[in-house]
Amino acid sequence: MVDDLTTRIKQLALDAGADLVGVAPIARFDNAPFEVHPRSVFGATRSVIALACRMVRGALKTIEEGNYWQAYNCDSYQYLNEVLAPHMLRKVVVWLEDHGYTSVPFHNPFGAHLGRAVRPDGPSPDAMLSLRVIGCAAGLGELGHSKLFMTPQFGPRQRVYAVLTDAELEPTPLLTEPVCDECGRCVEACPAGAIDPERNVEVLIGDRVFRHAPLDCESCVVVHQGWDPRYSPFLKEDSSRENPPPYFQFLQRRFRHQSICGARGCVRACMDHLETTGRIRKQYRTPMIEGEQWVIEDA
Repeated sequence: MVDDLTTRIKQLALDAGADLVGVAPIARFDNAPFEVHPRSVFGATRSVIALACRMVRGALKTIEEGNYWQAYNCDSYQYLNEVLAPHMLRKVVVWLEDHGYTSVPFHNPFGAHLGRAVRPDGPSPDAMLSLRVIGCAAGLGELGHSKLFMTPQFGPRQRVYAVLTDAELEPTPLLTEPVCDECGRCVEACPAGAIDPERNVEVLIGDRVFRHAPLDCESCVVVHQGWDPRYSPFLKEDSSRENPPPYFQFLQRRFRHQSICGARGCVRACMDHLETTGRIRKQYRTPMIEGEQWVIEDA
């Protein structure tokens, strides 16, 4: 019964657009602090379903070439987060409801605990679950050195979403073979210098320890959003956060996202290494990086 239910849910998620689907039993979150535990969202959670969707490789490649940014913002942010994720999560949740199970779709979290607890010992809304940790707990992958979630199929090139349910499902075994080989390309290629060389942050999931490097988010966001002129072709002399360039205004108005770095180190350099060394299953005719990565010299 459990096996059949799990098989049907996984196929439904794949048919709805997920590339990878895994299941974590609630026991794998025993070491999670309460404020980031799935039961801080839905108290009756017994299983957590992780759904991973790939980012289109070509959208990253055209930023690597310095040619075209819209595909990355449209596909890898707007489409995945705002269109595909709600669609496929709802498909799974409604199917489970039709079979008597209560389930909660968990999208890309907006922010951590913006309100106050409504009960003395309760969690603060809205909970900030780590979808990367959920992906690991559901057996789909691991945390790479950069802290990004990595799978044997796509390396760091996917986003993860989740369904919390009171259904008891068959767990997916934890990944045992590492994807990341500590090559250091993400550290070297990160234009913000945001990734620490030491991989010393530990996350215990079940009986396995996952490790990643500390990430300087404040430094990352400056380059990520395009405010470093060496890595952003859209800035003008009078550009500022109060007076953003027209392209930034277009991205915010059209897609609600403003990603200009295009994950130069943590995704593109990492992908190039994983693909050229054969450490992931997906291989392609055109390399991700050809020659040296570009920098705007006169910035």
